[in-house]
Amino acid sequence: MDVSDTRHAGIELDAICLPALGREATGDEVATQSDASDHSLFVKSIFKKMMAQDSFLSFSRQVSDVNKILTMKYSSANDIAQVILKDMALTSKVLKLVNSSFYRHFSTKGISTISEAMIILGTDEIRLAAASLKIYEMMSGLANVDLLRDKALKGLQRSIMARQIALEGGYKDADALQISAMVYDLGEYLVALFAPDKYIQIEVVMDEGQVSLQAASKSVLGLSYSDLGRLVALKLRLPKNVVDGMRPVVGFDMKGGDISEGSRHRYACAFTREMCDIPMDNGWDQVRDQAAGVAVKYKGILSINMSKALEMVKTSRDKMVKHAALLNIDPDRSLRPDKSSGIKNMDSLNSGLKQIKENLDCQLSIHEIFTNIVGVLFRSFYFTQVCISIKKKETQTMDARFVKGDTSQQFLKSFSFKLENIQDIFNDSILKKSDIVVRDIHGEKNKKKIPPWYMDRFGKIERLSGFAVLPVFVDQKIIAMVYVGWDSKAHSMNQKTIDYIREFRELVVKTFTLHAR
Repeated sequence: MDVSDTRHAGIELDAICLPALGREATGDEVATQSDASDHSLFVKSIFKKMMAQDSFLSFSRQVSDVNKILTMKYSSANDIAQVILKDMALTSKVLKLVNSSFYRHFSTKGISTISEAMIILGTDEIRLAAASLKIYEMMSGLANVDLLRDKALKGLQRSIMARQIALEGGYKDADALQISAMVYDLGEYLVALFAPDKYIQIEVVMDEGQVSLQAASKSVLGLSYSDLGRLVALKLRLPKNVVDGMRPVVGFDMKGGDISEGSRHRYACAFTREMCDIPMDNGWDQVRDQAAGVAVKYKGILSINMSKALEMVKTSRDKMVKHAALLNIDPDRSLRPDKSSGIKNMDSLNSGLKQIKENLDCQLSIHEIFTNIVGVLFRSFYFTQVCISIKKKETQTMDARFVKGDTSQQFLKSFSFKLENIQDIFNDSILKKSDIVVRDIHGEKNKKKIPPWYMDRFGKIERLSGFAVLPVFVDQKIIAMVYVGWDSKAHSMNQKTIDYIREFRELVVKTFTLHAR
């Protein structure tokens, strides 16, 4: 094991009170995590950073053209074409889109002009495609890390799904609904881009307090993600009906015929957000179950059953892939790396490591740093579960405290073992100060080493095939443990992956050391 070269010998770290490590917060009302009394200061700082970004400045200058595209419903095709043609790059992307395989069945010879595209596909289709591509181009242009790239792609997918809902449901102002769905999480996107430390704080509040996204963001920022997104949308002069559609919904006990058209837009946007946030790589059964839950929730309002909801997810994703290709962004890049390297997403790994190291100098809490660590490990490697356990002095147990993965809640409640002088894998790792990798939890050679409590609680998890444990020592005292589990069908643990986990372990050691001062 790589022992930390620490200069703080003698500090009784395992006796330090670390209240931030508690799990007692409950309910949807949480204490403010930062000085959010004057949220206007935060909003002003976001606007200032936006105006310093070339992509935002460019979009802000061109947004009047986007609004023209959105509001020219009753203008001639020639008028709309002229607005689109003012932007040569946009014209090229629209023509690439309509000539893609998704639209090619409309014309076997290819479409060479915007006017021809409007005649073949319809004015509304081209108008909305142009406006959507323009907004997506602005957002994806800022997506220099995978988190932002993923949010931009999800926005594009939501807009496509919203378009289908509007057309099939006979909605008025289908264009406004489509754009509202696209920018539905604009506030969250901006905080992740311009205030990543606040973004992490909000994630921590959600995980620890079991509160909603809007409640958590309001507790940290002084205004919710939705409030921020709508303020910025107004600042960018997006139409009022677009901004209204971004407002979140709370009640689900009414029928579709009893609500206004504007409210129906809001529920449709919220529906696309929940559907497009379902992880598609969790296995079909889990995807189907989650989609069924969302469909039941909105059925009385939107009249969309589970099979229709699943069809919409697939159709919108297929279209999103085509659209994204026009801007040279691969929406499945993180799913198609060289698995032999052990790294699922190098961008996430590099940016994550950099952010964590910067956070160590920003006086963030242990909670925030460790939550970020497990999140980066889970996103960057082929792990089904990542956990940082903390030694509890009162009971002499090692308890899961920070978890990210397929079965996080179960793991958080069930991963706990007594620290004692016995030869099971977990205690052996601590006693010998060594990292242990179990490549096959069901293999004969491991049956006597893996304790019964682990096999009873986790041995039947479908995707779990192996795990590794890395004890965390500070000043020669055991204080924590890093655990990762994986699916061998996706990746078999290699030395490069282990080296990276050790690098994250050293960040855990450094975090404890800095907070012990």
